[in-house]
Amino acid sequence: MPNGFQGSEAQWRRMEAPLVQLDPVLEKFASAHKLKLSKNYHGEPERSLRWDTAVECLIQLFLADADQLTFNLWLCASQDRGDARYWRREFLFKDQKLAQYAERLPDLLDEGFVRVNSWGSDTLEFATTIRR
Repeated sequence: MPNGFQGSEAQWRRMEAPLVQLDPVLEKFASAHKLKLSKNYHGEPERSLRWDTAVECLIQLFLADADQLTFNLWLCASQDRGDARYWRREFLFKDQKLAQYAERLPDLLDEGFVRVNSWGSDTLEFATTIRR
């Protein structure tokens, strides 16, 4: 259970359980593509696959609704330029039960990987000003 979580251990296990079941798929994908796999960033149930090209790339599977146990699969490419951050983002699915995507996850990861890698710095839009 990560440091930032305020609930019980049982609550945490319930929220993270769908991700834990998919960890072997995510680990295999990360290894095959030489990506960094992280878990539970900022004390939230999630899995992130990261890599750098000309832009920072991310595929993230994260909890959308703790009561319903639904998740989002999010793609993002970002780049910091001076005091500004630019990005492009897209959801492959939102607010869905992971069980219905478990068999398709390898294909969705492949699709997301190809899509994010196709986003060059010229396709990013202004996101925010960075305070350093």
